[in-house]
Amino acid sequence: MSPQPVATRVDRLEERVTALEQLPGRLDALTLEISQFRSEVRDEFSAVRREMRDQGEAIRTDLQAEMRDMAGGLGGEITGTLRGEMQDLAGTLRGEMNAMAGTLRDEMRALSETLVTRMLVLHEDVIARIALISEGQPGPSGRPKRKKK
Repeated sequence: MSPQPVATRVDRLEERVTALEQLPGRLDALTLEISQFRSEVRDEFSAVRREMRDQGEAIRTDLQAEMRDMAGGLGGEITGTLRGEMQDLAGTLRGEMNAMAGTLRDEMRALSETLVTRMLVLHEDVIARIALISEGQPGPSGRPKRKKK
């Protein structure tokens, strides 16, 4: 490369210095723009969050109301169905209990008659034993009692 004349070199150097002198101003302007951009982005994000929260609350309120309505209808439907089924079961249970009560009464009556019969047999047996024992016991005079002929 050929050596450049000093005047050209000085001109170029002046251009570079001028460009470098403008850099702090441009840097300050860029810093300001970035700061403004950050502020705008922050504000927009806050607005988006607010909108999302409001929409979420609205959806939650709507869903809760819808669920209450559905639960009320479903609860009434289930209650009606359960009442009907419970009444049917109660009727069936009463019938079964009445049938069982009749059977139980018959069994108790039969057991009672058997018990009375056994008690009479045992009573007669005890009377017979007492009579047998009394025959072998000495009387007031000390002698055994005589058998009646």
